[in-house]
Amino acid sequence: MGPMGLQGAVGPAGAAGAAGAMGMTGPTGPQGPPGTGAQGVPGPQGPGGGVFGEAASRFIGFTAASYTGVAGGREVMHARCAQEFTGSHLCHVAEYHLANSATVPPTNGAWIDYSGGIEHYNGVTSANNSVATVEQGRYTGQLYSGNCNNWTAATDSGTTTFGETIKPDTATTQACTTLHPLACCVTPYAERFRGFTSASVTGVRPGGRAEMNQLCGTEFAGSHICHVAEYNRAHPTASPPVGGAWIDYSGYLRNSSQATNNVAPGNVGRYAGQLYSGNCNNWTAAMDSGTTTFGETITPAGPTTQVCTGTRPIACCQ
Repeated sequence: MGPMGLQGAVGPAGAAGAAGAMGMTGPTGPQGPPGTGAQGVPGPQGPGGGVFGEAASRFIGFTAASYTGVAGGREVMHARCAQEFTGSHLCHVAEYHLANSATVPPTNGAWIDYSGGIEHYNGVTSANNSVATVEQGRYTGQLYSGNCNNWTAATDSGTTTFGETIKPDTATTQACTTLHPLACCVTPYAERFRGFTSASVTGVRPGGRAEMNQLCGTEFAGSHICHVAEYNRAHPTASPPVGGAWIDYSGYLRNSSQATNNVAPGNVGRYAGQLYSGNCNNWTAAMDSGTTTFGETITPAGPTTQVCTGTRPIACCQ
């Protein structure tokens, strides 16, 4: 074999091959220096799981927008809060204070609902903004001097109406035509409002209250006819029909059973006794001893009784 010849010139580079597998992640770099901004105010500790109502009160904020207290009903006030703070509703005074808010209220005040409960010494309902206990719930009776007739009216029989507002120093009433933001809470409540039935029925049902529950359950699975306190604890944002929807009376026990639609703390439940003037004799009768019976309805202005033979939708809760 003869000697090797000289090496020829290098040819052009070939095409790039396929990319190899990714290598292992390198070690984490050192932590950067802390920021220089001041730490914010810690929020209040949230309630334990399964805690609902006033015992779990939470304040979320004041709306940026201001409104008069003549809204068209409490449902509209709830909807205004929910529009700005998802899932929120108009606070009542005891709920606001139980939340221990660290946000200073507006100097001119923010709209807020009255609170109320059942007096222990004589077993009657009353509006009260002086104490904040879990036995104080939302006051839902019409107050021309405290909630603008359930947030619907600027005057009452020619008299100017007033609504409650929360200020830095106290809760105080102001004319319903004045402009204020709303105090909004996100307190969790177990009650849920499902809607008003599309079908209208009379308040006289062969199956009584059980049939009213069936009619709700048929349209909203798992639901039943609301009672007034339950409806208000659910904070609905849909206004009731102008003509009203059937709803059960609420009641409480203090020495003897009492019916009420004025307060909605957690110790007020469904009134299940026969009321010819409030639940059509448990939703069964148009007459009682020759007297026309009446059933409770929920309207934009609040609860009111109407003749049982009228046809209306049903307010359904779960």
